[in-house]
Amino acid sequence: MNKRRVDVNVHEGKLIGIVEECVYGGNYIAFRGIPYAKPPVGELRFKDPVLPKPWSGSKDASKYGNNAVQMDKFSRQIIGNEDCLYLNVYTTNIDPEKKQPVMVWVHGGGFYIGSGDATSFGPDYIVKKEVVLVTLNYRLGVLGFLNLYDKVATGNQGLKDVVMALQWIQKNISNFGGDPRNVTIFGESAGAAIVHYLAISPVAEGLFHKAISQSGAATNPWAFTEREPPSTNKGFQLAEKLGKATTDAKVAYEFLKKIDVKKLIQTQEQDLLTVEEHQQFLLPFSPSMDNESSNPFFPKPIKTLINRGVKVPFIVGYTNAEGILFIGSDAFDLSTKEALKRVDSDFKSAILPRVLSKLPEIPITVEELRSIYFGDKAVSEETLKNYADFFSDEAFYPGLIEVVDIQIQSGHSSTYLYNLSYENEACPTRKIMNIRLPGVGHGEDLFYFFYPHMMKDLGFVPPESDSEQYKVINRCVQMWTDFAKTGNPTPTITDLIPVKWEPLKTGDTYNYLNIDAELRMKTFRKEEQRWNWKNMKMKL
Repeated sequence: MNKRRVDVNVHEGKLIGIVEECVYGGNYIAFRGIPYAKPPVGELRFKDPVLPKPWSGSKDASKYGNNAVQMDKFSRQIIGNEDCLYLNVYTTNIDPEKKQPVMVWVHGGGFYIGSGDATSFGPDYIVKKEVVLVTLNYRLGVLGFLNLYDKVATGNQGLKDVVMALQWIQKNISNFGGDPRNVTIFGESAGAAIVHYLAISPVAEGLFHKAISQSGAATNPWAFTEREPPSTNKGFQLAEKLGKATTDAKVAYEFLKKIDVKKLIQTQEQDLLTVEEHQQFLLPFSPSMDNESSNPFFPKPIKTLINRGVKVPFIVGYTNAEGILFIGSDAFDLSTKEALKRVDSDFKSAILPRVLSKLPEIPITVEELRSIYFGDKAVSEETLKNYADFFSDEAFYPGLIEVVDIQIQSGHSSTYLYNLSYENEACPTRKIMNIRLPGVGHGEDLFYFFYPHMMKDLGFVPPESDSEQYKVINRCVQMWTDFAKTGNPTPTITDLIPVKWEPLKTGDTYNYLNIDAELRMKTFRKEEQRWNWKNMKMKL
């Protein structure tokens, strides 16, 4: 059966989108694979994005554009294409009486994997709430974040890709029925950190009006690369692994620019990080200071920008057991006693010393820190949850609460905090990643905002419309889209949303929305939290 086509004109030419069926009935219009920048290939590799060229005639927008080059986490094959700067627009009505709010999704994946297409991020739930949804791809890994601290490669190419996508949205989204004066950016994990970066950088000012960071922020230890000498700079190390040992940025750049892209990413993934770095989930490339750029994403020191706070209405939050995705799943092979013994040894000899070396102001020993989580026990099958707790506390919670503290101290009153604690054994993330520990792990929240189209291929059935899961999905999507419309996630109390989500207040308690089978406002004190050893207010 031929699907209905829909035309839209944008600055660069005419697009022909396609009408698709929503998973719970009704239709939406999809415009896929829209180029928002020139392909970043050849001389444009490692460079800031460049405006796209217009086209003549009509462009088929029924298929997704290429994903960014990356190693597929399941097949371990290199997939994607350097020519990857495409976005997708979904709407139910290109000519509404009143222009609709726009939500722009920035995918996560540690700055080195992922894409914005409907395999993971189907628009079915969000577009039903009269919102235009945009998803996008940006450059990943070395192609998106190579910084040689020289004007030949200044870093943050992937961040600037997202800025160019937001500029494209400002110019074109009204032709899809969207309101360019009411744009909300949202993302999860590395995507949430990118959202936070966009919200503090002058480069992106005025391109959006609200922000949501789910399980990630610029203040998380994995989200930023400090300036390093050539001997430890991952870009120079990558050139050396590929056969060019040099400390000259121009030589390294010219060499890396000509390497076959699959070889470049294969080496980044397989040879760049040590076994210990892989075990610590260290990232090969991430955002960094780009002072050498003629148009720096961070024109002031990162701490200065972070401490100014997010000036637009802002939702920030986390799942209640972020670390179980990494420690208690197939992401981390701990299937044998030998593997657990090795991790126990590395934990004492490498991981804890590394954590403490980055926190020199904290007067705590390796043994004292270990004792907080394990007492006198070893890392074993029995204590995996303890290890996952440590990982959550090191990698996520304190950094997210630091953002919250800055929001409170700088008087930005429209900041909302949440904790997603709805445990759901049927969550596709749990099944696909084989998560074996209790709690809600990193990334499980995505299922409550998007319908992943890969569910069809993997044999997952969408939740029944009278189920508890469906109710949680409907609630989450309602609050996020209400926030996009009004800047308030609970503008009216209804049967579906019977609780008012209060913004953060000043004082020594933190008020947050607990998202479970039932919604409830709760509070906590920082000094009572397990992760608070970083602030040393707890008694050791």
